[in-house]
Amino acid sequence: MKKLFLTILLVLVAASFYTVMSGADRASEVPVISWRSDANPQRYEQIDMFHQWLVDNKHVTPEGKAAALLVLDTADNQGTMIQAVSGMAGDLFDTYDVPGYAALGVGIDVTEEGAENGYGFANTYPGMKTLLGRDGRQYAYPANGATVAFWINADTLAKYGMKPPALEWTPEEFEAMGKEFVKRANEGLPRQDIFFTQTLDGGWGLAMLYSIVRSKGYDLYNETLTKCVVNSDEETREAFSDVFKLFYKWTYVDHLVPTAAEVASMNTDAGYGGGDYSNFLAGKYAMIVMGRYCLIRFREFHTKINFALSQLPMYDYKNLQISARAAMLYRGSKHPELAKLFMQFLASKEYNKYIVDGADGLPPNPAVVVDEIKALKDKFPNEGRVHELEFEWAQKIAIPAPLSPYVKAGSTNWLQNSLNRYFNGRSSLEEAIALIESRYNLEIENSKEANPAVRADWDADWKLQLKIDEYKKNGKKIPAEWIKNPFHLKYYRDKGMLRETTPGGDK
Repeated sequence: MKKLFLTILLVLVAASFYTVMSGADRASEVPVISWRSDANPQRYEQIDMFHQWLVDNKHVTPEGKAAALLVLDTADNQGTMIQAVSGMAGDLFDTYDVPGYAALGVGIDVTEEGAENGYGFANTYPGMKTLLGRDGRQYAYPANGATVAFWINADTLAKYGMKPPALEWTPEEFEAMGKEFVKRANEGLPRQDIFFTQTLDGGWGLAMLYSIVRSKGYDLYNETLTKCVVNSDEETREAFSDVFKLFYKWTYVDHLVPTAAEVASMNTDAGYGGGDYSNFLAGKYAMIVMGRYCLIRFREFHTKINFALSQLPMYDYKNLQISARAAMLYRGSKHPELAKLFMQFLASKEYNKYIVDGADGLPPNPAVVVDEIKALKDKFPNEGRVHELEFEWAQKIAIPAPLSPYVKAGSTNWLQNSLNRYFNGRSSLEEAIALIESRYNLEIENSKEANPAVRADWDADWKLQLKIDEYKKNGKKIPAEWIKNPFHLKYYRDKGMLRETTPGGDK
């Protein structure tokens, strides 16, 4: 019965898509290419920009019209997945999971063409490389991106006689300043109503957790992403345990951040949407972990916040988290060459200037808008140098969140799950840390069992892991192409632990 329902669903999806696209084809004098993205009103402005870009760059019909008609096809991630596997995904689609789609074989490899036409790996942020492809090959180009850091309401701090923190600070400095802030801000109140920042048991808390752990040289997975190693040795176990204890202390002892119950209460009191933005705007948080896309909302208000920016607190090795909403070419496209022009458009100065001016995250090709980025501090004085800083950090220290190709997309976030169990007293610290490793490694084992191709890839990567372990034990420099984990690749390179080799070299 389930198979019957699934078959009917796929048929209906394919039929509706064919009806829409065939209608557009009949109404258009030029080929129609579809772009599956969200329903953001800015997408329609970007489509108009693309048509004008085609004309300006001589991609036109004999009559001088744009050579293609781009239409927006809105859908959620599940809808995109269904259409991709059913052969009806149009021409381009946005995704945060390029490696996953590439593994399904639904994308087009654009490695060489991207390098030749200005939308290759070299034309975006180094930290995005593994987010745009698989096994070193490129399948997508970012439409925008984000690097999260602490966005600080300098006015809230000034209200209590405090200045913004330094651009770089340690967890100890974060704690000391946070204690002083909540002491001053809540003095005389019947109960604590103001916190240093938002809750740490969500996605933004994990971003801080990763920065702290990685700043000590550790990560969730090993070098080849074949195993979770949180509990594998004393040093790594201690690095994760220390952050769990810190987060608990900051929440339940020092009260630098609210509990889930306090967040619910604040949302009721704060009004305006009840989220982190409204609490930040109301002065209930001094700072929030966010990317520059938050300015889309904050610029709507008549009251202008004076912003400052700081990295997440961490130790010696500086790192932040980067993400990308990427446009991917669908293998079943009827007009792949025209769709590739859209990738060139995403790397163009016109599109990148649009992203910069509108604060819609990171522009995909920052090299073409250096002057525009610098000019923002004069155009928006209250925002100061936040733009230049985020772009600098995105290019120099940003790395993707831990992600293994052997853990199925959509699986439980066992790190978050274990942190919640520890916070709620359902697991001891030792049990919580052990659970992270055991459950992720069980996910990997299940993926291997379910798919012979995955098992073959894992076996090959595990052989490399054994070599890496041997090289580390003997103090030998590791061939760069052996390492699949983007954190370890950057960390080892920065520490002089790699031997840069060419493909086909030392294996």
